[in-house]
Amino acid sequence: METSPLLSILQIMPKESLRALEKFVQSPYHVTHSGVPLLLAHLKSILPQPSALRLGKEAIAEALGEPDVRRVYHLTNYLLEAVEQFLAQERWEQQPHDRHLATVEALRPLRLAEASAGMLRYARKRLEADAHRGVDYHRSNYRLHLEAYYLSQQQGRAKSFNGQELSDAQDVAFISEKLRTGCLLLSHQAVSKRQYDNGLLDSVLQFLKDHPYLEIPAVAVYYHGYFAQLGENSDHHFQRLKVLLEAHAMHFALAEMHDLYLMAINFCIRQINQAKEKYLREIFDLYQSGLQHGALLEDGVLSRWTYNNITATGLRLREFDWVRQFLHEFAPFLPNNHREGTFSFNLARYYYDVGDYAQAMQHLLRREYDDVLQNLLAKVILCKIYYALGETDTLENQIDSIQIYLRRKKVLGYHRDNYLAIVRFLRKLLQHVPHDRDKTQLLRQEIVQAPVLTEREWLLRQLE
Repeated sequence: METSPLLSILQIMPKESLRALEKFVQSPYHVTHSGVPLLLAHLKSILPQPSALRLGKEAIAEALGEPDVRRVYHLTNYLLEAVEQFLAQERWEQQPHDRHLATVEALRPLRLAEASAGMLRYARKRLEADAHRGVDYHRSNYRLHLEAYYLSQQQGRAKSFNGQELSDAQDVAFISEKLRTGCLLLSHQAVSKRQYDNGLLDSVLQFLKDHPYLEIPAVAVYYHGYFAQLGENSDHHFQRLKVLLEAHAMHFALAEMHDLYLMAINFCIRQINQAKEKYLREIFDLYQSGLQHGALLEDGVLSRWTYNNITATGLRLREFDWVRQFLHEFAPFLPNNHREGTFSFNLARYYYDVGDYAQAMQHLLRREYDDVLQNLLAKVILCKIYYALGETDTLENQIDSIQIYLRRKKVLGYHRDNYLAIVRFLRKLLQHVPHDRDKTQLLRQEIVQAPVLTEREWLLRQLE
Protein backbone atom coordinates (compact mmCIF):
# COMPACT_ATOMS: atom_id res chain seq x y z
CA MET A 1 0.00 0.00 0.00
CA GLU A 2 2.94 2.31 0.61
CA THR A 3 3.65 2.49 -3.11
CA SER A 4 0.18 3.74 -4.11
CA PRO A 5 1.01 7.51 -4.04
CA LEU A 6 4.10 6.79 -6.14
CA LEU A 7 2.14 4.62 -8.58
CA SER A 8 -0.59 7.26 -8.80
CA ILE A 9 1.99 9.74 -10.10
CA LEU A 10 3.62 7.26 -12.46
CA GLN A 11 0.30 6.16 -13.95
CA ILE A 12 -0.67 9.64 -15.13
CA MET A 13 2.77 10.67 -16.40
CA PRO A 14 3.03 10.90 -20.21
CA LYS A 15 5.21 8.27 -21.88
CA GLU A 16 7.86 10.80 -22.85
CA SER A 17 8.09 11.96 -19.23
CA LEU A 18 8.47 8.37 -18.04
CA ARG A 19 11.34 7.86 -20.48
CA ALA A 20 12.99 11.04 -19.25
CA LEU A 21 12.48 9.89 -15.63
CA GLU A 22 14.29 6.63 -16.39
CA LYS A 23 17.32 8.60 -17.57
CA PHE A 24 17.04 10.86 -14.53
CA VAL A 25 17.19 8.03 -11.98
CA GLN A 26 20.12 6.38 -13.80
CA SER A 27 22.26 9.45 -13.13
CA PRO A 28 24.38 9.05 -9.95
CA TYR A 29 24.19 12.83 -9.55
CA HIS A 30 20.46 12.54 -8.81
CA VAL A 31 20.15 9.00 -7.39
CA THR A 32 22.89 7.19 -5.47
CA HIS A 33 21.03 3.96 -4.65
CA SER A 34 21.43 1.33 -7.38
CA GLY A 35 18.10 -0.34 -6.55
CA VAL A 36 16.00 2.72 -7.49
CA PRO A 37 16.28 2.28 -11.30
CA LEU A 38 15.37 -1.42 -10.89
CA LEU A 39 12.30 -0.55 -8.83
CA LEU A 40 11.21 2.05 -11.39
CA ALA A 41 11.61 -0.47 -14.23
CA HIS A 42 9.45 -2.99 -12.37
CA LEU A 43 6.74 -0.45 -11.50
CA LYS A 44 6.68 0.79 -15.08
CA SER A 45 6.06 -2.77 -16.28
CA ILE A 46 2.96 -3.19 -14.08
CA LEU A 47 1.45 0.26 -14.64
CA PRO A 48 -1.05 -0.93 -17.29
CA GLN A 49 -2.53 -3.44 -14.82
CA PRO A 50 -5.76 -2.22 -13.12
CA SER A 51 -4.60 -3.69 -9.81
CA ALA A 52 -1.29 -1.79 -9.84
CA LEU A 53 -2.44 0.89 -7.39
CA ARG A 54 -3.30 -1.77 -4.81
CA LEU A 55 0.06 -3.52 -5.02
CA GLY A 56 1.76 -3.87 -1.61
CA LYS A 57 5.47 -3.87 -0.76
CA GLU A 58 5.46 -7.65 -0.20
CA ALA A 59 4.49 -8.28 -3.84
CA ILE A 60 7.16 -5.84 -5.03
CA ALA A 61 9.81 -7.46 -2.80
CA GLU A 62 8.96 -10.85 -4.31
CA ALA A 63 9.14 -9.48 -7.88
CA LEU A 64 12.55 -7.87 -7.21
CA GLY A 65 13.91 -10.95 -5.44
CA GLU A 66 14.45 -8.85 -2.32
CA PRO A 67 14.30 -10.98 0.87
CA ASP A 68 14.00 -7.98 3.22
CA VAL A 69 10.66 -6.23 2.80
CA ARG A 70 11.93 -3.25 4.79
CA ARG A 71 14.44 -2.48 2.04
CA VAL A 72 11.54 -2.15 -0.43
CA TYR A 73 9.95 0.41 1.87
CA HIS A 74 13.15 2.49 1.80
CA LEU A 75 13.52 2.01 -1.97
CA THR A 76 10.01 3.32 -2.62
CA ASN A 77 10.78 6.39 -0.53
CA TYR A 78 14.03 6.98 -2.46
CA LEU A 79 12.17 6.61 -5.76
CA LEU A 80 9.36 8.93 -4.64
CA GLU A 81 11.98 11.56 -3.73
CA ALA A 82 13.60 11.12 -7.14
CA VAL A 83 10.24 11.48 -8.92
CA GLU A 84 9.50 14.68 -6.99
CA GLN A 85 12.95 16.09 -7.87
CA PHE A 86 12.38 15.13 -11.50
CA LEU A 87 9.00 16.89 -11.61
CA ALA A 88 10.55 19.99 -10.04
CA GLN A 89 13.37 19.87 -12.61
CA GLU A 90 10.88 19.55 -15.46
CA ARG A 91 9.00 22.56 -14.13
CA TRP A 92 12.27 24.44 -13.76
CA GLU A 93 13.10 23.78 -17.40
CA GLN A 94 9.84 25.49 -18.36
CA GLN A 95 10.85 28.69 -16.52
CA PRO A 96 13.82 30.06 -18.53
CA HIS A 97 13.82 33.50 -16.87
CA ASP A 98 14.07 31.94 -13.40
CA ARG A 99 16.93 29.75 -14.64
CA HIS A 100 18.83 32.74 -16.00
CA LEU A 101 18.31 34.65 -12.77
CA ALA A 102 19.52 31.70 -10.73
CA THR A 103 22.67 31.56 -12.86
CA VAL A 104 23.32 35.26 -12.24
CA GLU A 105 22.76 34.74 -8.50
CA ALA A 106 25.12 31.74 -8.50
CA LEU A 107 27.88 33.69 -10.27
CA ARG A 108 27.67 36.62 -7.86
CA PRO A 109 29.36 34.96 -4.81
CA LEU A 110 32.14 33.71 -7.12
CA ARG A 111 32.93 37.39 -7.75
CA LEU A 112 33.35 36.81 -11.47
CA ALA A 113 32.39 40.29 -12.60
CA GLU A 114 32.79 39.74 -16.34
CA ALA A 115 30.88 36.45 -16.37
CA SER A 116 28.16 37.90 -14.12
CA ALA A 117 27.75 40.98 -16.31
CA GLY A 118 27.58 38.84 -19.45
CA MET A 119 24.94 36.53 -17.97
CA LEU A 120 22.99 39.54 -16.70
CA ARG A 121 22.94 41.07 -20.19
CA TYR A 122 21.84 37.75 -21.68
CA ALA A 123 19.06 37.32 -19.08
CA ARG A 124 17.84 40.86 -19.74
CA LYS A 125 17.89 40.31 -23.51
CA ARG A 126 15.89 37.08 -23.21
CA LEU A 127 13.37 38.66 -20.86
CA GLU A 128 12.74 41.63 -23.17
CA ALA A 129 12.42 39.30 -26.16
CA ASP A 130 9.54 37.50 -24.41
CA ALA A 131 6.21 38.89 -25.62
CA HIS A 132 4.55 38.21 -22.25
CA ARG A 133 4.15 41.15 -19.89
CA GLY A 134 2.18 39.61 -17.06
CA VAL A 135 2.90 39.39 -13.34
CA ASP A 136 5.79 36.94 -13.82
CA TYR A 137 7.54 39.32 -16.22
CA HIS A 138 7.44 42.19 -13.73
CA ARG A 139 8.73 39.95 -10.93
CA SER A 140 11.67 38.85 -13.09
CA ASN A 141 12.27 42.43 -14.21
CA TYR A 142 12.57 43.57 -10.59
CA ARG A 143 14.95 40.73 -9.69
CA LEU A 144 17.19 41.55 -12.67
CA HIS A 145 17.37 45.18 -11.58
CA LEU A 146 18.29 44.00 -8.08
CA GLU A 147 21.05 41.75 -9.44
CA ALA A 148 22.32 44.69 -11.52
CA TYR A 149 22.59 46.69 -8.30
CA TYR A 150 24.54 43.96 -6.50
CA LEU A 151 26.90 43.67 -9.48
CA SER A 152 27.47 47.44 -9.53
CA GLN A 153 28.47 47.21 -5.87
CA GLN A 154 31.03 44.49 -6.62
CA GLN A 155 32.41 46.54 -9.50
CA GLY A 156 32.58 49.72 -7.42
CA ARG A 157 30.03 51.43 -9.67
CA ALA A 158 27.15 51.66 -7.20
CA LYS A 159 27.18 55.46 -7.38
CA SER A 160 26.27 55.42 -11.08
CA PHE A 161 23.49 52.84 -10.65
CA ASN A 162 19.95 54.07 -11.48
CA GLY A 163 18.11 53.27 -8.25
CA GLN A 164 14.85 54.75 -9.55
CA GLU A 165 14.51 51.93 -12.11
CA LEU A 166 14.95 49.39 -9.32
CA SER A 167 12.33 51.11 -7.15
CA ASP A 168 9.81 51.42 -10.00
CA ALA A 169 10.32 47.80 -11.04
CA GLN A 170 9.69 46.66 -7.47
CA ASP A 171 6.57 48.81 -7.22
CA VAL A 172 5.05 47.42 -10.42
CA ALA A 173 5.94 43.81 -9.47
CA PHE A 174 4.42 44.18 -6.01
CA ILE A 175 1.34 46.11 -7.14
CA SER A 176 0.44 43.71 -9.96
CA GLU A 177 0.92 40.71 -7.65
CA LYS A 178 -1.11 42.32 -4.86
CA LEU A 179 -3.95 43.23 -7.22
CA ARG A 180 -4.03 39.70 -8.63
CA THR A 181 -4.26 38.27 -5.11
CA GLY A 182 -7.00 40.79 -4.30
CA CYS A 183 -9.01 39.59 -7.31
CA LEU A 184 -8.56 35.94 -6.33
CA LEU A 185 -9.67 36.58 -2.74
CA LEU A 186 -12.65 38.65 -3.85
CA SER A 187 -13.74 35.84 -6.17
CA HIS A 188 -13.29 33.24 -3.43
CA GLN A 189 -15.11 35.45 -0.94
CA ALA A 190 -18.18 35.52 -3.20
CA VAL A 191 -18.32 31.70 -3.12
CA SER A 192 -17.22 30.95 0.46
CA LYS A 193 -18.85 34.02 2.12
CA ARG A 194 -15.61 34.38 4.08
CA GLN A 195 -14.23 37.83 4.82
CA TYR A 196 -10.54 38.65 4.28
CA ASP A 197 -8.33 41.41 5.65
CA ASN A 198 -7.20 43.45 2.64
CA GLY A 199 -3.85 44.29 4.22
CA LEU A 200 -2.03 46.77 1.99
CA LEU A 201 -4.50 46.39 -0.87
CA ASP A 202 -6.60 49.43 0.06
CA SER A 203 -3.47 51.59 0.14
CA VAL A 204 -2.41 50.21 -3.25
CA LEU A 205 -5.83 51.00 -4.76
CA GLN A 206 -5.72 54.54 -3.38
CA PHE A 207 -2.17 54.99 -4.66
CA LEU A 208 -3.17 53.89 -8.17
CA LYS A 209 -6.00 56.39 -8.58
CA ASP A 210 -5.11 58.37 -11.76
CA HIS A 211 -1.52 57.00 -11.56
CA PRO A 212 0.53 56.36 -14.74
CA TYR A 213 0.98 52.72 -13.61
CA LEU A 214 -2.59 52.17 -14.83
CA GLU A 215 -1.14 52.35 -18.35
CA ILE A 216 0.68 49.07 -17.64
CA PRO A 217 -1.57 46.16 -18.77
CA ALA A 218 -0.57 43.83 -15.89
CA VAL A 219 -1.64 46.50 -13.40
CA ALA A 220 -4.70 47.76 -15.28
CA VAL A 221 -6.39 44.37 -15.88
CA TYR A 222 -6.37 43.46 -12.19
CA TYR A 223 -7.25 46.99 -11.08
CA HIS A 224 -10.37 47.12 -13.25
CA GLY A 225 -11.12 43.44 -12.61
CA TYR A 226 -11.07 44.08 -8.86
CA PHE A 227 -13.50 47.00 -8.98
CA ALA A 228 -15.77 45.15 -11.44
CA GLN A 229 -16.10 42.30 -8.93
CA LEU A 230 -16.43 44.71 -6.01
CA GLY A 231 -19.47 46.35 -7.60
CA GLU A 232 -18.25 49.94 -7.55
CA ASN A 233 -19.13 51.41 -10.95
CA SER A 234 -18.83 47.79 -12.06
CA ASP A 235 -19.98 48.15 -15.66
CA HIS A 236 -17.37 50.85 -16.39
CA HIS A 237 -14.58 48.71 -14.92
CA PHE A 238 -15.83 45.60 -16.73
CA GLN A 239 -15.81 47.42 -20.07
CA ARG A 240 -12.23 48.60 -19.41
CA LEU A 241 -11.23 45.04 -18.51
CA LYS A 242 -12.84 43.69 -21.67
CA VAL A 243 -11.04 46.23 -23.88
CA LEU A 244 -7.71 45.46 -22.18
CA LEU A 245 -8.17 41.72 -22.65
CA GLU A 246 -8.92 42.14 -26.33
CA ALA A 247 -5.91 44.42 -26.84
CA HIS A 248 -3.35 42.66 -24.63
CA ALA A 249 -4.43 39.01 -24.25
CA MET A 250 -1.38 37.78 -26.18
CA HIS A 251 0.91 39.64 -23.76
CA PHE A 252 -0.02 37.29 -20.92
CA ALA A 253 1.09 33.70 -20.43
CA LEU A 254 -1.67 31.18 -21.17
CA ALA A 255 -2.35 30.31 -17.51
CA GLU A 256 -2.65 33.97 -16.52
CA MET A 257 -4.77 34.75 -19.58
CA HIS A 258 -7.08 31.88 -18.58
CA ASP A 259 -7.57 33.37 -15.09
CA LEU A 260 -8.26 36.84 -16.51
CA TYR A 261 -10.91 35.59 -18.94
CA LEU A 262 -12.46 33.49 -16.20
CA MET A 263 -12.69 36.57 -13.97
CA ALA A 264 -14.49 38.54 -16.71
CA ILE A 265 -16.78 35.61 -17.60
CA ASN A 266 -17.74 35.00 -13.96
CA PHE A 267 -18.61 38.69 -13.64
CA CYS A 268 -20.99 38.35 -16.59
CA ILE A 269 -22.53 35.17 -15.16
CA ARG A 270 -23.35 37.00 -11.91
CA GLN A 271 -24.96 39.84 -13.88
CA ILE A 272 -26.99 37.40 -16.01
CA ASN A 273 -28.18 35.65 -12.83
CA GLN A 274 -29.53 39.04 -11.76
CA ALA A 275 -31.60 39.16 -14.99
CA LYS A 276 -29.31 41.69 -16.70
CA GLU A 277 -29.80 40.27 -20.18
CA LYS A 278 -27.37 42.64 -21.94
CA TYR A 279 -24.49 40.65 -20.44
CA LEU A 280 -25.44 37.65 -22.58
CA ARG A 281 -23.85 39.39 -25.55
CA GLU A 282 -20.88 40.48 -23.41
CA ILE A 283 -20.17 36.95 -22.23
CA PHE A 284 -20.62 35.61 -25.77
CA ASP A 285 -17.99 38.07 -26.99
CA LEU A 286 -15.65 36.91 -24.21
CA TYR A 287 -16.21 33.26 -25.11
CA GLN A 288 -15.38 33.96 -28.74
CA SER A 289 -12.29 35.98 -27.86
CA GLY A 290 -11.16 33.44 -25.25
CA LEU A 291 -11.46 30.58 -27.74
CA GLN A 292 -9.54 32.57 -30.35
CA HIS A 293 -6.65 33.19 -27.94
CA GLY A 294 -6.72 29.68 -26.45
CA ALA A 295 -7.48 31.16 -23.02
CA LEU A 296 -10.38 28.81 -22.28
CA LEU A 297 -8.26 25.68 -22.65
CA GLU A 298 -6.34 24.20 -19.73
CA ASP A 299 -3.40 22.05 -20.82
CA GLY A 300 -5.04 21.78 -24.23
CA VAL A 301 -8.38 20.61 -22.79
CA LEU A 302 -11.72 22.46 -22.85
CA SER A 303 -13.83 21.77 -19.75
CA ARG A 304 -17.17 20.15 -20.57
CA TRP A 305 -18.88 22.74 -18.34
CA THR A 306 -17.35 25.58 -20.35
CA TYR A 307 -18.41 23.78 -23.55
CA ASN A 308 -21.97 23.51 -22.15
CA ASN A 309 -22.05 27.17 -21.12
CA ILE A 310 -20.76 28.43 -24.47
CA THR A 311 -23.39 26.36 -26.28
CA ALA A 312 -26.19 27.59 -24.01
CA THR A 313 -25.16 31.23 -24.46
CA GLY A 314 -24.94 30.95 -28.26
CA LEU A 315 -28.35 29.28 -28.43
CA ARG A 316 -29.99 31.93 -26.24
CA LEU A 317 -28.64 34.56 -28.62
CA ARG A 318 -29.86 32.46 -31.60
CA GLU A 319 -26.34 32.31 -33.05
CA PHE A 320 -27.21 28.93 -34.54
CA ASP A 321 -24.64 28.76 -37.35
CA TRP A 322 -21.84 29.75 -34.98
CA VAL A 323 -22.95 27.20 -32.35
CA ARG A 324 -23.03 24.34 -34.85
CA GLN A 325 -19.51 25.17 -36.03
CA PHE A 326 -18.29 25.53 -32.44
CA LEU A 327 -19.73 22.15 -31.39
CA HIS A 328 -17.84 20.29 -34.11
CA GLU A 329 -14.65 22.35 -34.03
CA PHE A 330 -14.06 22.13 -30.27
CA ALA A 331 -15.41 18.63 -29.54
CA PRO A 332 -11.86 17.16 -30.01
CA PHE A 333 -10.65 19.38 -27.13
CA LEU A 334 -13.10 17.88 -24.63
CA PRO A 335 -11.77 15.38 -22.01
CA ASN A 336 -11.60 11.90 -23.54
CA ASN A 337 -13.91 10.29 -20.97
CA HIS A 338 -16.65 12.90 -21.46
CA ARG A 339 -16.22 13.80 -25.12
CA GLU A 340 -18.90 11.69 -26.79
CA GLY A 341 -21.59 12.34 -24.16
CA THR A 342 -20.96 16.08 -23.96
CA PHE A 343 -20.93 16.49 -27.74
CA SER A 344 -24.11 14.43 -28.16
CA PHE A 345 -25.96 16.30 -25.40
CA ASN A 346 -25.11 19.75 -26.77
CA LEU A 347 -25.89 18.72 -30.32
CA ALA A 348 -29.32 17.66 -29.05
CA ARG A 349 -29.79 21.10 -27.48
CA TYR A 350 -28.84 22.69 -30.81
CA TYR A 351 -31.31 20.54 -32.78
CA TYR A 352 -34.09 21.31 -30.28
CA ASP A 353 -33.53 25.05 -30.56
CA VAL A 354 -33.56 25.01 -34.37
CA GLY A 355 -36.77 22.92 -34.30
CA ASP A 356 -35.38 19.60 -35.53
CA TYR A 357 -37.06 17.50 -32.85
CA ALA A 358 -36.37 14.15 -34.52
CA GLN A 359 -32.61 14.72 -34.47
CA ALA A 360 -32.76 16.08 -30.92
CA MET A 361 -34.63 12.99 -29.65
CA GLN A 362 -32.21 10.70 -31.47
CA HIS A 363 -29.35 12.09 -29.40
CA LEU A 364 -31.25 12.38 -26.10
CA LEU A 365 -32.82 8.90 -26.10
CA ARG A 366 -29.78 6.85 -27.06
CA ARG A 367 -27.71 7.41 -23.93
CA GLU A 368 -27.77 8.03 -20.17
CA TYR A 369 -25.41 10.84 -19.17
CA ASP A 370 -22.91 10.46 -16.33
CA ASP A 371 -23.84 13.81 -14.76
CA VAL A 372 -27.06 14.06 -12.74
CA LEU A 373 -27.92 17.63 -13.78
CA GLN A 374 -27.16 16.90 -17.44
CA ASN A 375 -29.53 13.91 -17.27
CA LEU A 376 -32.26 16.07 -15.74
CA LEU A 377 -31.84 18.77 -18.37
CA ALA A 378 -32.00 16.11 -21.12
CA LYS A 379 -35.27 14.81 -19.65
CA VAL A 380 -36.73 18.33 -19.50
CA ILE A 381 -35.83 18.94 -23.16
CA LEU A 382 -37.64 15.70 -24.05
CA CYS A 383 -40.69 16.96 -22.11
CA LYS A 384 -40.66 20.19 -24.11
CA ILE A 385 -40.44 18.23 -27.37
CA TYR A 386 -43.34 15.92 -26.42
CA TYR A 387 -45.41 18.96 -25.44
CA ALA A 388 -44.69 20.65 -28.77
CA LEU A 389 -45.63 17.47 -30.64
CA GLY A 390 -48.80 16.98 -28.58
CA GLU A 391 -47.68 13.54 -27.35
CA THR A 392 -49.52 13.77 -24.02
CA ASP A 393 -49.12 10.18 -22.81
CA THR A 394 -45.38 10.15 -23.54
CA LEU A 395 -45.02 13.52 -21.80
CA GLU A 396 -46.77 12.23 -18.67
CA ASN A 397 -44.44 9.23 -18.60
CA GLN A 398 -41.42 11.51 -18.95
CA ILE A 399 -42.64 13.75 -16.10
CA ASP A 400 -43.02 10.63 -13.91
CA SER A 401 -39.48 9.63 -14.95
CA ILE A 402 -38.08 12.96 -13.73
CA GLN A 403 -39.89 12.61 -10.39
CA ILE A 404 -38.56 9.07 -9.88
CA TYR A 405 -35.06 10.22 -10.86
CA LEU A 406 -35.18 13.04 -8.29
CA ARG A 407 -36.17 10.56 -5.56
CA ARG A 408 -33.43 8.14 -6.58
CA LYS A 409 -30.58 10.63 -7.02
CA LYS A 410 -29.12 13.07 -4.51
CA VAL A 411 -30.00 16.40 -6.10
CA LEU A 412 -29.78 19.06 -3.43
CA GLY A 413 -30.79 22.66 -2.74
CA TYR A 414 -31.43 24.96 -5.68
CA HIS A 415 -31.32 22.18 -8.29
CA ARG A 416 -33.80 19.91 -6.52
CA ASP A 417 -36.23 22.79 -5.92
CA ASN A 418 -35.87 23.87 -9.55
CA TYR A 419 -36.69 20.49 -11.08
CA LEU A 420 -39.53 19.79 -8.66
CA ALA A 421 -41.02 23.16 -9.70
CA ILE A 422 -40.60 22.25 -13.39
CA VAL A 423 -42.43 18.94 -12.81
CA ARG A 424 -45.24 20.73 -10.95
CA PHE A 425 -45.76 23.32 -13.68
CA LEU A 426 -45.56 20.76 -16.48
CA ARG A 427 -48.41 18.86 -14.85
CA LYS A 428 -50.42 22.08 -14.51
CA LEU A 429 -49.71 22.91 -18.14
CA LEU A 430 -51.11 19.52 -19.18
CA GLN A 431 -54.33 20.16 -17.24
CA HIS A 432 -54.62 23.80 -18.31
CA VAL A 433 -57.61 25.01 -20.34
CA PRO A 434 -56.16 27.65 -22.73
CA HIS A 435 -59.38 29.66 -23.19
CA ASP A 436 -60.00 30.16 -19.48
CA ARG A 437 -58.47 33.62 -19.06
CA ASP A 438 -58.79 33.78 -15.28
CA LYS A 439 -57.05 30.44 -14.72
CA THR A 440 -54.43 31.35 -17.31
CA GLN A 441 -53.70 34.57 -15.45
CA LEU A 442 -53.44 32.73 -12.12
CA LEU A 443 -51.05 30.15 -13.56
CA ARG A 444 -48.97 32.88 -15.21
CA GLN A 445 -48.72 34.71 -11.89
CA GLU A 446 -47.70 31.50 -10.10
CA ILE A 447 -44.94 30.85 -12.68
CA VAL A 448 -43.65 34.43 -12.44
CA GLN A 449 -43.52 34.30 -8.63
CA ALA A 450 -41.79 30.88 -8.38
CA PRO A 451 -38.52 31.56 -6.51
CA VAL A 452 -36.47 29.01 -8.49
CA LEU A 453 -37.45 28.10 -12.05
CA THR A 454 -34.98 27.85 -14.94
CA GLU A 455 -37.74 27.10 -17.48
CA ARG A 456 -39.78 30.18 -16.55
CA GLU A 457 -39.55 31.80 -20.01
CA TRP A 458 -40.55 28.61 -21.84
CA LEU A 459 -43.52 28.00 -19.53
CA LEU A 460 -44.76 31.57 -19.96
CA ARG A 461 -44.48 31.26 -23.74
CA GLN A 462 -46.77 28.23 -23.69
CA LEU A 463 -49.45 30.29 -21.94
CA GLU A 464 -49.31 32.87 -24.72
